[in-house]
Amino acid sequence: MNWRYKARLQNIIAALPFSDAIYYAAQRCAGDLRKSRFDPMEWFQVTGRALERLRSQGFSIAGKNVLEIGTGRALGVPTALWLCGANRTVTVDLNRYLSPALVLMCNRYLAQNAHKVRELWAGSLDDKLFQDRMRQLQGFSGGMDSFLRLIDTEYLAPADARHLDIADNSFDLHFSYAVFEHVPAPEISAILKEAKRLLRPGGLLLHSIDLSDHFAYGDDSITKINFLQFSDQQWSRWAGNQYMYHNRLRATDVFKLFEDAGVRIARKGETLDERSLEALKRGFSLDSQFVGAAPEQLAITNVSVMGHFADPEKTDATGVQ
Repeated sequence: MNWRYKARLQNIIAALPFSDAIYYAAQRCAGDLRKSRFDPMEWFQVTGRALERLRSQGFSIAGKNVLEIGTGRALGVPTALWLCGANRTVTVDLNRYLSPALVLMCNRYLAQNAHKVRELWAGSLDDKLFQDRMRQLQGFSGGMDSFLRLIDTEYLAPADARHLDIADNSFDLHFSYAVFEHVPAPEISAILKEAKRLLRPGGLLLHSIDLSDHFAYGDDSITKINFLQFSDQQWSRWAGNQYMYHNRLRATDVFKLFEDAGVRIARKGETLDERSLEALKRGFSLDSQFVGAAPEQLAITNVSVMGHFADPEKTDATGVQ
C-alpha cells in the first residue's frame, strides 16, 4: 500500500472512538497481524540473537530476572525467555495491547514447532530444562492469567517505564526489541535512569532499535530513510498518531543517549541499508536537521546496544571507576 494512503488511514482511525479496537481489527484483517503474515518465529529469532550477545559478555539467562520494555500484542519474548531458563520476567507497556488470540496462536506454533526453536537456540540453553518447560507449554490449557503464572511473567499495563512501582535492584537484564524508536528521546533518557535503579550490580541492558521508516515495510517504492526528508512538523502530520510515531533518531543519537545516561556500552550493533545509502549518494533530499551528517550514518537503519552501569562501589570520590 502506498505509504501516504496508509498514513491517512491511520490518522483517521486514531481519531475515532474505540480506535485501539478498530486498529487491531484492521491489522488482523489486512495488516501484519493477519494469519498469513503473523510469524511467531520472529520472537524466537530475536531471543536467539539476544542470547548470543549476552553470552559474549559471560551472561547466562538461566535463573535471571528480566524487565521487558514494550510488551506489544503477544508474549513472545517472555515465553522465549522462560523456555531458555529465565527465573522471572516483568513485561511493561504504556498501553494494554496484549491479545489473548495472538498469544494462543504463538503457543500453538510453539507446540507444533518445538524442534525448530530448539535447533535455533542450540548451544545457548539447558536442553533438559528447555524440554521440560516445553512439555509444560504443550500441555497447557487455560486462560491468560494461568499462562502468565506458567511462564513466571507479570504483565503491567498501562505502566510507565520511567516510573515503576518495583523495588530497587530487582532485575538482571533490562531489555527491549523494536520499541525505543517509538519513544521520544527525553523519555528514553528517563527510562534509562529508572533502569539504573532497577538493575542489580552487574546487570545488563540490551536494546534493539529499528531506525527505519516503518512505512517502507509495506511500500517498496520508498527507502528506509524516506522520512528524513520531512521537518518535525511535517512528519508529525503524517505519523504523529499513537500507532506510527517514530522519533527518527539516528545511530549516533541513540548511542549518545545511552552514554549520557551513564551506560558503559560493551557492544554495539549497526545495520547499514545499502539502498538507503545509494539514495543519499544520488542526492536524496533531506530536511535541514539531517543535512551535514555522513550518509553512512544516516543509512544505518537498525542498532543494538548492550552495556551496564558503573558499579558505585568501585567508583572513587572523583567519579572515576
